[in-house]
Amino acid sequence: EGVAAETMTSGCILVLDVETAQVRASVSLPGYDPADPAASLDQPGSPFLDRTLAAYAVGSVFKPVLAAAALEAGLDGLVADCPGYTAVDGQVFHCASGAAHGTVDLAAALEKSCNGYFIRLGQALGAEAVLDAARALGFGQRVRVAGRLQSAAGVLPEADLLAQPGQLANFSFGQGQLLATPLQVAAMMNAIAAGGVYRAPSFVLEAFDEATGETVERYPQPAARRAVSEQTARRLQQLLAGVVDEGTGREAAPFCGSAAGKTGTAQTGQFTPEGEEKMNFWFAGFFPAEDPQYTVVVLQDGQTGPAQSSAAVFAQVCQALWLLEQ
Repeated sequence: EGVAAETMTSGCILVLDVETAQVRASVSLPGYDPADPAASLDQPGSPFLDRTLAAYAVGSVFKPVLAAAALEAGLDGLVADCPGYTAVDGQVFHCASGAAHGTVDLAAALEKSCNGYFIRLGQALGAEAVLDAARALGFGQRVRVAGRLQSAAGVLPEADLLAQPGQLANFSFGQGQLLATPLQVAAMMNAIAAGGVYRAPSFVLEAFDEATGETVERYPQPAARRAVSEQTARRLQQLLAGVVDEGTGREAAPFCGSAAGKTGTAQTGQFTPEGEEKMNFWFAGFFPAEDPQYTVVVLQDGQTGPAQSSAAVFAQVCQALWLLEQ
């Protein structure tokens, strides 16, 4: 909460324990005072919306799903040439700022966040393989918080829609109809950090009577299941560490150790009165890179340009976690 208050105006931060997928921190801004909710009824920025549980356009933080599917299918050797754009079915898809990345493999494509490479990867894998990987890593599924409170399910495109080449291309770099919650993105990244084992994030361990201290109800923890092989997860950990060491995620590097993860800048289709498109700015990763203990997701939503990048906010959260442990 302290990091969010100092760095963000609108967005959320999630921290998960890698081994258990239990939520250690869940922050949504702007917030409200639960002791006086009426004071926030007319405030801008949707203070009553818990952004960790709401669905958003995710952009390039979805690319590790394609990378996981490629590794599982033995397609990690794909090499492609990126001139800065890719034409599919009469549509032209650009890389960020139209940057020409040249000849890229999977590692370079993740480090540079090359849209063209992931379009080619989506074409090579096919829609069903990408959808299967997304479902295995928790996309399109609600997460129970407590009682009847659940997260949004988000949106996974239907296979028949992805039969259209342009729709598959958009989906392959996290755009199009795809929507996901920060909680789903955290669960996906946590599965990679946990050696390929997926656990639905959990918020509540038990309910107890405040007067007596006796437990009223225990909440069973979600069952673990294997989403990708351990070999795939270890390789993804190395690739995502490269994003922080050499790629678009350099600002995510904390002063106190190594980190791994993926940046994302997602188009929203919403514009300011001046005509500038609002974006969702993401960073999703884990810390430390070589022995993951925490998964951290940062989203700054509906902005034209945040004061600090989500990668830089991620680094501050990791530094705070490290200091707390000392």
